[in-house]
Amino acid sequence: MVKGNYERKISIKRFSLALILTCFVFLVGLLVGNTLTNQRTGYLEEIAYKQKLDYESLQLQSLYLDLSASNASCSIFNQILETSLNDVGTAQAKIDLYIKETSKDSYSELKREYTLAQVRYWLLNKRIKQACTGEHVSILYLYSNDDCVECGAQGTILSYLKEKLQDKLFVFSLDSDFDQEPMVSILRQTYNITKIPSIVIEDQVFDKLIGKADLIKEICSHYSEKPEICVN
Repeated sequence: MVKGNYERKISIKRFSLALILTCFVFLVGLLVGNTLTNQRTGYLEEIAYKQKLDYESLQLQSLYLDLSASNASCSIFNQILETSLNDVGTAQAKIDLYIKETSKDSYSELKREYTLAQVRYWLLNKRIKQACTGEHVSILYLYSNDDCVECGAQGTILSYLKEKLQDKLFVFSLDSDFDQEPMVSILRQTYNITKIPSIVIEDQVFDKLIGKADLIKEICSHYSEKPEICVN
């Protein structure tokens, strides 16, 4: 009887120790997770603040261009827009990755902020193109993170062409499934987007995967002075 009570006490101690260790590991994991989330959020908010300043600068440039139509200002505008789009695109890709790793609600407000940034830059770009004589092609790319086998391939092709054409090509990317932002739905309806991936090149819609050769041909048709990639 004494032996049974002794074994029972040992079992209780072992169970209690295991419970304490489990709780400790859980709390450490929770603390690390919260710290990581806060670091990620801080990083994304810092970029968001920078791109807002860049956008305000671009708006002022737009007003100035309306008055002066200066080619020098057009060049500066393109440089700032390209840098801003790169920052926004990088942050947007990180948000999509973080959403996959955590819950979709954790970063939804930040994703909405970056979605609006893409739309703002796209609209401002359309306005500036009317005042600037320099040539560049604008692409609105609608993708999906869910059940879109061809989106990865299309994104890779666009990244390749962006690398080759630099400031002669601007790509504005939107998650077509992100219904938290009404502008996404408005743009889908405006261009009658029913399939993903879809690409809008200077208001012309292509609602399927476009291969590299065909996409180069279509983009190059908008240049009067052909870049190197268009003549090779």
